[in-house]
This record gives sequence, structure tokens and C-alpha cells, in this order.
Amino acid sequence: MEELKKKWRKIEKKYGILIYTVLAIILLHVFSVTSLTTYLLAILAILLLYYFKQESLLPYILGGAIAALALKTVLGLILATDYPAVSVLTSSMLHDDTTEINHYKWLEENMGYNRSYIDSWPIKNGFDVGDLPIVQGSNEYKVGDVIVYEVPGQNIPIIHRIIKINPDGTYMTKGDHNSGLLPFETSVKKEQIKGRVIFIIPKLGYFKVIFHWIFGGM
Repeated sequence: MEELKKKWRKIEKKYGILIYTVLAIILLHVFSVTSLTTYLLAILAILLLYYFKQESLLPYILGGAIAALALKTVLGLILATDYPAVSVLTSSMLHDDTTEINHYKWLEENMGYNRSYIDSWPIKNGFDVGDLPIVQGSNEYKVGDVIVYEVPGQNIPIIHRIIKINPDGTYMTKGDHNSGLLPFETSVKKEQIKGRVIFIIPKLGYFKVIFHWIFGGM
């Protein structure tokens, strides 16, 4: 074992920057990072760690990333979705003093739903920036479900509520906090949907929020 460690140190000393840079790029790709800025900043961070003689931290940093990837993969298999946990980056599902107008009144006036029906929906109290919804894949979705879906041209998934199932089988969604529909919400196809939110872990997604604020979208 000691002999292997010595050999690794020699390799690391000679090719360490290249090895860790390539590993970082691979991990960023696996995590579906699309921002060029994020790639460049990750590479810059590795170079700075080497410059300040802290290269011994790199295996732990990358080890943590690999562990997170493994956990995401296992959860994805269990919950049957590519997005088993999604950090909330916006306040579009926040419930506050605007909820009465933007959520209840809007649904009553535009969809004809009454309050008791609306309150019977899952995740009825919404969620806030930094929360971590746990998502489960499904073959069927119903009105009231909070779903995670992709929108072409956007690199951040949408986490909104189904408010109507259209005659053609597509879904209309809306953020509880929003005062109206966004252009892409009137006809969400089933193949865009990654799953429904089954419960919320408060504030556990703040690491991703901070990462997003600093480095841009993932």
C-alpha cells in the first residue's frame, strides 16, 4: 500500500493539475452543468489550490462530488427519475401574504376551483428558495400535483403545480406565488415531466442556491 501511495504521489506531482482538471470537467458534465463560466471557474479553483500548495484537498473535494453523484444515482433508481432532488432557486411556489390573491383567488376566478378543493392538493403550503423537494417519477399526474419538468432552451427545471389537464393530454401549470401563467406553462407535454414532488426538506438545497448565484445556472 505504501508503495502504491509513493507511486501515486509521483504521478500526482507530475500530472496532478491535468488529472484533477479532467476529473472536474467529467463530473461537471455528469451533473449536467451547461454554463461555460462554471467550467472555467472550476478549473481556476483547481489551479488556485495548487498555487497555494493545497493540492491535498483535491481528492477530498472530488471524493465528495463523486459521493454526491453516487447518492443522486441511487435515489434516481429508487424514485424512478433523473431528478430525485431539486433545489428551489426561485420563489415561484412561496406562500406568503400574496397567496390569497395569486393562488386562491386566481384559481377560483380562472379555473372555477373552490378553496376546499385547492387545500386538498399535495404540498398545499408551497415551499421557498433553498428548500429541497424530493421527486418521484410517475406514469400519471393529476391536477394539484407539483411537478418538475424541463423547458426547451432552459437549463433549470421548473417546479410548478398542475392546474389543468388539457384535452390533448398536455398539462397546464402555474407557480402558486405567480400572478399568472408563464408562456411555456399552457401546454406541458408528459415527456417533459421528470416526476412529482412527494415531500420537501427545508433549506437543504441552499448549497445549490449559493452555487447558482455565484457561478450561474446548472
